[in-house]
Amino acid sequence: MQEKAGKRSATTMARRKHIVESAALCFIEQGFHQTSVRDIAKQANISLGGLYNHFENKTALIAEIAALEAEDLSGVVKTLTGNAPPQKRMQRFINAYFKAASGKANAIMTAEIMAESMRNPDIAKGYAVNRQALVDALLPVVEILHPGTPPEPRAQLILDMIEGAGIRVAFEDTKTRKAARTALLDWILP
Repeated sequence: MQEKAGKRSATTMARRKHIVESAALCFIEQGFHQTSVRDIAKQANISLGGLYNHFENKTALIAEIAALEAEDLSGVVKTLTGNAPPQKRMQRFINAYFKAASGKANAIMTAEIMAESMRNPDIAKGYAVNRQALVDALLPVVEILHPGTPPEPRAQLILDMIEGAGIRVAFEDTKTRKAARTALLDWILP
């Protein structure tokens, strides 16, 4: 009996993940407001009722995307840990986060979510949690690399710089991306 419940739970989780991935693809291709729940169901190849069995609306889907983003960011956060010198850890973080931020799909999704977060506080909450997790992970390294300055505003600014540069170069050539990454390293590292 427990084995059946475990399989059912795994199937449910796999279905939810598939729906979320389908929603993200629709949001990237069409934008949040231009995407209907019906579009998402069609992309996921399920009925509208099947989608509503898992998610009550598009806002719930965005919240789930935020939760998945937190999982994806755990690898980026890990670059700040370990025994390497703080400058090396910051360099690894900048490289990893810039790579993520400058991916075309990520850049589009970030722009969509930022715009929607300004209109919908429920959507902003999940992403604020993710952002704060990044800031918290950066704080110990920032305190070492930039003593005597307030670490939280500096950590926020580091994220702003990486995200802004990532969005800007997401649609440009490799040479431009490399130049932006180099500039970030020069500006952020002491």
